[in-house]
Amino acid sequence: MFEIERPQLTTLRAQATGLLAKMRRSRTSRLAVTIIVGVVVGTWLTGLHQNATQRQQQWQTEISGWVATRDLIAGSTLGAGDVAATRLLKSGSPRDATISNPEGLTLRDAMAEGEIVRDGRLSSKKSELAAQIANKYGALTIPNDGTPLANGDLVDLYALIDGNLLATNTKVVNTEQGFVTLAIAETQIRPVIVSLTTGGVVPVLVG
Repeated sequence: MFEIERPQLTTLRAQATGLLAKMRRSRTSRLAVTIIVGVVVGTWLTGLHQNATQRQQQWQTEISGWVATRDLIAGSTLGAGDVAATRLLKSGSPRDATISNPEGLTLRDAMAEGEIVRDGRLSSKKSELAAQIANKYGALTIPNDGTPLANGDLVDLYALIDGNLLATNTKVVNTEQGFVTLAIAETQIRPVIVSLTTGGVVPVLVG
């Protein structure tokens, strides 16, 4: 009986030792996983905080800018009393906000008091009329049939004979008795000239 039970006792001891080893390894694995998860979560939270701080700093970044100190008409040459330097929040300013002194430059469009001065609305041309004509545009004077137009208005141009659309969103830069001068994209000028010589052009106010 002693020799029959002895192997069973040895087997039980081996099994018990194996279970204890597995339990130790299991506790070690759980601890390692817990540490790894803690590190990952901590890194993620730190990254979120840094991103939030960085975005707040970027939003609050200021730039040097200029604003109109009074209402100004298109073609005005800016003087010392027309604009003032100011600090602007970068996040709420136009991308082309003027950062250098704009005095001596000419306005392409009218500006209201308090408006931010923008590079795209300035010209180095001294002529009031030329200053209102953007790059890749040309000025053309056409007869006006009585349509009430004012500087800054946008008109579409149609051929008088067949009603074809010739040019879109042309800008009124000057009006005289019986005539209107328009800034027209270079790609649209030719059909307007051809129509003027073959029948006429009708301006239609659009904005």
